Amino acid sequence: MRHYMAGLAWLAAGPAVAATIAVTTTADQIAANGVCSLREAVTAANTDTAFGGCAAGNGDDVIALAAGEYRIDLAGAGEDANASGDFDIRSTLTVRGAGADVTRIRGDREDRVFDVRAGIPAVPVSARLEGLTIRNGDADIGGAVFVGPGVGLVVERCSIVNSAAGQGGGIGSLGMLAVMESAFHANAATNGGAIWSGGSGSSVLRNVTFDANTSTTSGSAASFEATAVLNNVTMTQNIADSDIDDIGDGAIAANATVTLSNSIVARNIDLSLGGSSQINPDCVVGAGGTLASEGHNLVGNIGSVCAFGNAGAGDQVGTPVLSINPRLQPFAVYGGTVETAPPLPNSPAVEAGSAASVGLPGACEATDARGVARPQGTRCDVGAAELDDLVFRDGFELPLP
Repeated sequence: MRHYMAGLAWLAAGPAVAATIAVTTTADQIAANGVCSLREAVTAANTDTAFGGCAAGNGDDVIALAAGEYRIDLAGAGEDANASGDFDIRSTLTVRGAGADVTRIRGDREDRVFDVRAGIPAVPVSARLEGLTIRNGDADIGGAVFVGPGVGLVVERCSIVNSAAGQGGGIGSLGMLAVMESAFHANAATNGGAIWSGGSGSSVLRNVTFDANTSTTSGSAASFEATAVLNNVTMTQNIADSDIDDIGDGAIAANATVTLSNSIVARNIDLSLGGSSQINPDCVVGAGGTLASEGHNLVGNIGSVCAFGNAGAGDQVGTPVLSINPRLQPFAVYGGTVETAPPLPNSPAVEAGSAASVGLPGACEATDARGVARPQGTRCDVGAAELDDLVFRDGFELPLP
């Protein structure tokens, strides 16, 4: 937890002034027709002036989206003034949906969906994406979202799905990235199927689920080339070396210092054939990288290229010969607005988390990805979701096989 608080110090100050810009149409348009589109709202916030049918921004603005699907229809990749292609965020603002289950932003597969960078002239940018599903982006880095150098981005209660990139199919970050209570599903990249983080930035992930993401090389869920801290994260069924050319390993690729606690990294897949490398489905540590434990992690198959440094109290670590099945429920919505994969009653993740009080080093998060309070039993569960079926947890009925 000390790492988490330090990593979010850049978000401590609240906005001094702000405007709320209500989007009133799902159409992707720039027109003086009395309605406010998402594209027009971003420009109004960037410039602090009225634009199209949107009121003027005023400092740290909030763009409010109702339920609905907002499609990118103004095609034109590579444009950076928010006139076409992706939505270009160049000021401190929040894009807030009504929930990831009902507010969807869909790309056109010719460009990413959000491009978050410092403005010109350069101004500090700390943006937030909340309560959204973001899908169908495509770019060289950050298929759904790109975070530029010197920029801070928080992603909270979002689902990022079906996007592709060379690096970071879901998010590619060169800045400060925090992802909370969110899910990444079916994203694809050469490196970092869902997340790639590098440059001089850092990442903090808590209560995040990675499911069915793929990389043709390493890091089918996430590849970190900058410092990262992960707590109560679940990575499962992600596929490395998806092109089966024997180059690529691991759901998590640590090419910098990555700290892991109360997390599940298990039942991932490495499609390497075993010629120049071994099968390493769950993790890989590269040159200059460290995967450090703060305890209470479940790693299903440590493989041969994943030195798990400083193995902590409560860690469960399987091997290629004797792997650990985390016994998770299928990836789906189990309450809340984003998908999770909670443990089954007979899962080794149940009540295997840290007993430390919230706020102390290595402690579980206070709630899970759905907002369910931790712990539901005597101790919190490992991963992004608690088992909240107290009948099964307390043993009144036989556990599922």
